[in-house]
Amino acid sequence: MSLDITWKNNFYGISWAYEKDRLVVSTVFEDKKEATNIAREIEDWSDKFTRLTIIEKENDEFAICCYQDPQISKNDSHLGLFRTGMRQSGGYEQAKPMIIEKPPLLQIAYAADVRDMNTYEQISRLVPMRKCRIISEKDLKRQEYYYEKTANSQN
Repeated sequence: MSLDITWKNNFYGISWAYEKDRLVVSTVFEDKKEATNIAREIEDWSDKFTRLTIIEKENDEFAICCYQDPQISKNDSHLGLFRTGMRQSGGYEQAKPMIIEKPPLLQIAYAADVRDMNTYEQISRLVPMRKCRIISEKDLKRQEYYYEKTANSQN
C-alpha cells in the first residue's frame, strides 16, 4: 500500500468564514465536478487524523497544506489539498489568531464566479482539523513535515 498523497492544487484559493464558534477554511474550486469529487473524499476523513499546515514563506506569501495522515487512513487513495502563492495580508492576518487559538474546520466550496460571493456554494460538510500548525518555510527540513515538504516541492 502506497503512502503517497495525490495533491490537488488547482483550486482558486481560500475563503475564510466563521461558523459554530470556529474558523472555517473553505477551499474554493471553479470546477463543480472536481469540487464534488474532492468533497466526497474528504467527508470520509477521520476527524482524529486530519492535518492542516500553513507554511509562511519569506516573500510575504503563505501556502496551505491539508490532508489525512495516510499511515492511518483506511482509504486506498490519499488525497491532499495544497495551494501556495497566497498573500499574508488581509484575511490571513485576521484568521491567524483564530487558527492559533483553535483548529479550524475545512470545507470544499464551489464558485461559479470567484469574484461574486453570491455564487459560492458549500459542497462538503465541515471537516474538523485535528492538528493545525503554522510553520515557517525553514521548518520543512524537519522530518515531522515530510508530507508538507513533498507537497511544497511538487508545486
